[in-house]
Amino acid sequence: MTSIILVRHAECEGNVINALTGRTEFKLTKIGKEMAQDLAKELKKYKIDVIYSSLSTRCIETIRPTAKYFNLKINVCEDLMEKYFGIYDGITWKEVNKRDPKIMENKRKFNEIRGIPGQETTEQVELRMKQCIQEIVEKNREKTVLICSHGCAIYTFLKGIEEVNSNEEDKYSQDNTAINKIEYDNGKFVIKEINQTNHLRKRN
Repeated sequence: MTSIILVRHAECEGNVINALTGRTEFKLTKIGKEMAQDLAKELKKYKIDVIYSSLSTRCIETIRPTAKYFNLKINVCEDLMEKYFGIYDGITWKEVNKRDPKIMENKRKFNEIRGIPGQETTEQVELRMKQCIQEIVEKNREKTVLICSHGCAIYTFLKGIEEVNSNEEDKYSQDNTAINKIEYDNGKFVIKEINQTNHLRKRN
């Protein structure tokens, strides 16, 4: 059996301005850097054998303190990137609502972001995430694998594992530095824990 610790990146500048962060580069905030340290402290409890990350700076910055502690290389993978939001990638929801209020209406109705010209579909995100993570674990059988990715990408991957329809009850949303624990055996993913953030220090 292979153990997967799948985490979302820490708070970044795009989160603060409420942007569709997507593939746009945003650095961690001061709080985000503190969150990365909180995460590293928690992950010291595990015997992590290998680390993978999205190409995004916010993911690499999040996982770097943990990689330093375990003296491990951060392997980067493009298919762990966030969902691409087409012509609105990187801009704020405020601006999106000015240009096309139907996007927010779709989000409320279908519990997903859809209808943006040029955007990546949910099905495309689910397929690339599943294929990428499956390739990672097949290369690292019987190990503990740490993977750092993004909110929508992780959300879509977890729903795909349990074959949940997009408009069903939502329990897969991801907070910053959320920890998800997954087991992989005989070609099957099994979710053991979702969106755990007990490691974060309390802030006013």
